[in-house]
Amino acid sequence: MTNDNVPMTISIESVRAGQTKQLAGINLEDEDLAGLDLNRANLAGAKLTGAKLTGAKLTGANLDGASLLGCQLVGADLRANLLGANLMQADLTEADLRGANLRGANLMQARLVQTSLAGAFLSGANLMGVSLQGCDLRGADLRGANLNGTNLRGANLAQADLQGAILTEANLEESDLRDANLAGANLAGANLLCAELTGVNLQGTNLTAACLKGTVLES
Repeated sequence: MTNDNVPMTISIESVRAGQTKQLAGINLEDEDLAGLDLNRANLAGAKLTGAKLTGAKLTGANLDGASLLGCQLVGADLRANLLGANLMQADLTEADLRGANLRGANLMQARLVQTSLAGAFLSGANLMGVSLQGCDLRGADLRGANLNGTNLRGANLAQADLQGAILTEANLEESDLRDANLAGANLAGANLLCAELTGVNLQGTNLTAACLKGTVLES
């Protein structure tokens, strides 16, 4: 069976069989691609809205500008290029995004429970209102990212670069921010209850009305 919305030269069966990795601009909306090996595949500009990619392997894949709106990506390996990708409402529970390029990506309303984002590049990404509770964001690049109202309770942000990030009304309760860069970040109204801030760069940081009760500022 061939999806009428994809190029006639590429069948869904050939995609599932891993016979081709040149899939730029392909339309795989709502397709069941669970567990598929798409390592190093070229999916730039691909339409994957609503696709099931549970447990899929996408290491080194190019998803530059791809639409993954509402995708099921539970447990997927997404150590890939997701520059400017649309991951709005995507389920990224326990997904592996270590070192992934998510610069300028839209992650609004995405589910990121126990997602690994250590060393990920998220500068300029939209994470407004997202729950990142307990996520691993060690060393992540979040410069200029929109984290307004984001739940980062218990998240590991040690050595993360949050320079100029928007963290207004964000929940950072019990988060680990040791040696993080918060220079110029906006934390107005943020909850930093019992957060670990040892070695943090707070130069020019806006902490207006932020809750700093129990915060650890020195070792």
